[in-house]
Amino acid sequence: MANIQRYVLIGMGAFGQEIAYTLKDHHIDMIVMDKSLEVINQMKLDGFDYAVQLDSTDAASLGRFVNPDDIVILSMGESFEDNIITVGILTRLKVKKIYTRATKIIHEEILGQMKNTEILFPEKEEGKRFALKLINRDFLFKDEYAPNVYITEVKVPENFIGKNIIELQIRNIYHVNVIALKKVLPDEPVNNHNNINYLGFEQEKLTKDHILIVIGKEENIKKMIE
Repeated sequence: MANIQRYVLIGMGAFGQEIAYTLKDHHIDMIVMDKSLEVINQMKLDGFDYAVQLDSTDAASLGRFVNPDDIVILSMGESFEDNIITVGILTRLKVKKIYTRATKIIHEEILGQMKNTEILFPEKEEGKRFALKLINRDFLFKDEYAPNVYITEVKVPENFIGKNIIELQIRNIYHVNVIALKKVLPDEPVNNHNNINYLGFEQEKLTKDHILIVIGKEENIKKMIE
């Protein structure tokens, strides 16, 4: 039987805890670490079996808990120096995969030079996503999948109502691809994701309650909406 992948999460601020609780919900094998004993005790109360209070810049302490095959996520945002030192210790421990958080452009540039390290920059990514939301108010949700390629939720244009995806020939005319169909029922929030159909929806008649989930270039999505 293949070995189960283990994750080591270091730094339990808001970002780190969001990762930790999401992994926990999916029953992922992990260890969580933080300098704060209070934070660690709370996480133990919340059901984290392996929660450790330590300073990640202490090589001896960190080496007791981390193995080379672990995937390590550093979500520390307070001290870039501690971040760099921890990455150095993990590299000495021959950890093959490290995800580490950057909070400034210069941090991203420095961390980008480390071969075994992938950079997390949540503030930059969320800032860009929010700016795109402000600019494109017709988009309910927008996320950049690749340069100028977006996955977007848009309300069904009025002239689409009563027709289906095949009849509308959206891919041929607008050069975007509808990958799923969401229906927002009365009295439900728009961000409710319980009613998403991603298989066999192409012949379903569109109504004003439908939302199209599409992928394509920004300019093509705008043309479809217009």
